[in-house]
This record gives sequence, C-alpha cells and structure tokens, in this order.
Amino acid sequence: MPPFSRSELLAARQCECRAWLHLRPRPTSQTATIELPVKGVGGPRPEDIAEVRSLARALHPGGITIAQTGTWEDRANRTRAAMARPEVAAIFDATFVADDVAVRAGILARDGKGWIVAESKVANTVGEAQELDVAAVGWVAAGAGVAVTGLRLLHLDRDYTRGDGPVDPAQLFAQSEVPFVDFGDDRERLLRVAAAGVEPSVTPGAQCSSPRACPFQDHCIPDPGPYSVHLLPGGGRLQQELLKRGISDVRKVPSELRTNPTQQHAIWAITEGKEYIGQGLAPTLGRMAWPLRFVDFEACNPAVPRWPGGRPFEQVPTQWSIHTLSLGGQLSHEQFLHLEDSDPRMAFARSLVSACGNEGTILVYGAFEATIVRQLAARFPELWGDLDQVHDRIVDFQPILRDHYYHPALRGSFSMKAVLAAVCPDLGYGDLAIQDGFTAARVWLRLVDGGTGREERERLKNQLLAYCARDSLAMVKVREALMRRGGISNVG
Repeated sequence: MPPFSRSELLAARQCECRAWLHLRPRPTSQTATIELPVKGVGGPRPEDIAEVRSLARALHPGGITIAQTGTWEDRANRTRAAMARPEVAAIFDATFVADDVAVRAGILARDGKGWIVAESKVANTVGEAQELDVAAVGWVAAGAGVAVTGLRLLHLDRDYTRGDGPVDPAQLFAQSEVPFVDFGDDRERLLRVAAAGVEPSVTPGAQCSSPRACPFQDHCIPDPGPYSVHLLPGGGRLQQELLKRGISDVRKVPSELRTNPTQQHAIWAITEGKEYIGQGLAPTLGRMAWPLRFVDFEACNPAVPRWPGGRPFEQVPTQWSIHTLSLGGQLSHEQFLHLEDSDPRMAFARSLVSACGNEGTILVYGAFEATIVRQLAARFPELWGDLDQVHDRIVDFQPILRDHYYHPALRGSFSMKAVLAAVCPDLGYGDLAIQDGFTAARVWLRLVDGGTGREERERLKNQLLAYCARDSLAMVKVREALMRRGGISNVG
C-alpha cells in the first residue's frame, strides 16, 4: 500500500468522513495520484500556479529540482542525496516519507543550521488552511530526520505594483512564518479511517467549511427539501438560530424572527409555492430615466500583474455589452472586447463613455460595474468627469429585486442566473460555451495569448461576445417580464 498523501492527512484532521470518502478508491501504485472532485469553478488558473511557482523559486538562484518520477521512495532518496551536497542551497519539490505519509516541499532552503520548508501560494492572503499545508510538510520532513528550522509561506503582496520592467520576485512576495504542528493524532485517525469498512457517522457542522471547504458536502448534506430553512436568502445567522431551536421548516419560523423583509417575502413564497411580487416593484422599475441601458462588464484578474501599474489579482475590465431600450420600445445592442495583449483599461473606458451617452439610466446587476467605473476614474484623471457622470446614472437592479421580489425557484440565491431561470425559464445559458464570469476571464487570457492560433482566437472571441451579450440581455428580459406581471407597460 502506498503512503498517504498530505491532502489525506489534512482531510483526517478536519473530518473523519471527509478522509474516508477521500480514500475511496485509493491508488494501487506509488505513482498514482488522487484527484478530488471540485465544487464550482473557482481556483487559480494552471498558468498562474506555474508563474507564481517559477517566481518564488527565482528567490533561490541555483536551486535544484527533484524530478517527480518513480516511486515516492525513489524521490525521497534523490532528495536525501541532494541535501548531502554542501553546495546545494535550495531544493525544489523535495520529497519526504515518514510515518506512512509522503509529502513534497515546494521549496527546501538551507539556512546554516538546518532547512526551511517553504510553500508559495497563488493568493494575496493566507489563513489556517494554507498554514496547515506547510506545517504538514514540515512535520513529515522532521519525521524523516530533517533538521527543520522554520516553516514559511510566500504569498503575493497585495500592495505590490508592477513597474515598467519585469516582475521583481523580491518585491512581489510577502513572507510569513508558520508555527509547527504535531499531526500525530491526525495520522492515527487516518490509519483508523483507512481500515474502516463503513463510512464514519459524522454530523455536518463547522468542519464542513473550515479550514477548507469540503468537496463532499453534497454527499453528507442531502437535498434539504422544498421547505428547508437552508433555502432562505442571506439567512446564515437566522438559519443557525432556527436550527438551534430545532426548527428546519420555514413554515414553522416564529413571527418574531422574521425581521428581514427579504426573508419574509421568501418565507411567504416558499410556503405558498408561488412567486412574491411586491407592489413597489413595477413602479420602481418604471420611474427610471430613458433611454434604459442594460450594462454588463467582464474582467480578468491575473495573479501576477500583467502590465505596468497593475497589482496582484486586480480586476482589469476587458469587455462590455450594452443593450439600450428606447422610450418607444426599440432595443439596440453595442459591445466592446479588447483583442490585444495590452492593458485594456483606457480603450475600455473611452468606448464605455461614448456608448453610454449623457442621459438615461444605466442598469447593472450587482456592485461590480460601479466599482470598476470608480477605479477607472481614479486611474485616468482626464476621463474623471465623463466616468463620474456614468457612475452617477448607475442603478443596481439586484437590491430592487431583493426588496420587492422572490420566487421559490431562487432557492436563496439572487444571482442573475438564478433570477433568469425563475422569471424567464426559456432564456438561459445552456447553449453557450461560456456560462460564467470566471471562465470568461480565463478565456480572455487565452484569447490574447501570443501562442493562440488565428482560428482559435476567432472562436474564443465569438464565445466571449455571446456570453457578455447574454448577461446584459438577461436584465432586459427580466425587467420586461416583471413589468408585465406588475401590470405596467415595458415602455414609457
């Protein structure tokens, strides 16, 4: 049986059930790996991971890399041989096996008295989950006989601003010391779970999300049913209070706890099994200044700043879509997509100002667009006046819906995709190659990459344009449907 991995050790520390599920099936060879199912579309891009790793290793010139071939024991032997060479100051991908657990250290740096174990993270903040990653490596390395004198985390410094030249790794990274942790009890728990013939019985709780979200929550927390308090929007505190009282059904929520109007609307809609339309919804939507411009932005946020003046993970707008509804009911569409591997912000800002004109309401969904406009105004003082008047005309559609509308199909979410599915089920995203902003950001970076061929670029461009246009059109159709249900004409 191959040694356990670091992720399996950490899973056992967090939850026995998670470890049990993680271990099934286990690999049968020492070179096999386990891939956890991942919920959602989050996580760093592989390109970002590779770039951050390369820049972190650049802090240790002359370091050598342990090839990740052969068995764990083969890699551990090569690591020991490299450590025995006095001229080797740093080792990358150093491998250690001890107490039935095998780990790989991103960076192993000699410090005169022993070795420092370091890991680089594609993040601008780190917490307990990242610290435990490093601590687990240090614990196994120490168990293998290494004199571990320190544990260190390298993450991107949020205050770093790229200059005109190449990225400076010494300035890019912030470093923090990590405390040592004894994983002996966790290792014993892992052995016990591995030998168990049946799944451990664990009540879902805080361990499902801390210190790292569990990918098996759908397995442990089944569908809550149509009347579950888990379906209440923004109901974290209320849900906890209700569950403490033994109340899991929204129909049994005491009136004194229904303090949030949005939750009151949701309880009524869930209980009655039909949508709630507040009397103020249609009048609020109908009081807006014409023409109505439904605006959606897309952006990328590369971990390492791509252009001068950029910061780690800074949101850089790359495209917009605007559907304009005139007073007479005519709908038109404009769009912008930056197609070059250069900072898109000036071209984005100028084209946006031109398309938005000087009058009419600018409808967005969420706070993102208004934030980007403010950031552009701060970056380009020469456009401040034009961008400021754009910002002053922005109206956020989302809080209007929160105040005046609810549908049981929302299941607690006010995302535009959830709202569109509830209000306009015939218009969705299923026919699109890109169905979320996270994917759009990744696709745009592929689009402008110099290694992407012409045909592929054209395909990616069309996918991006179609997705952003669907986002702005979704707002048009949701407003139209809700105005009609409220008995008010879609036009003035």
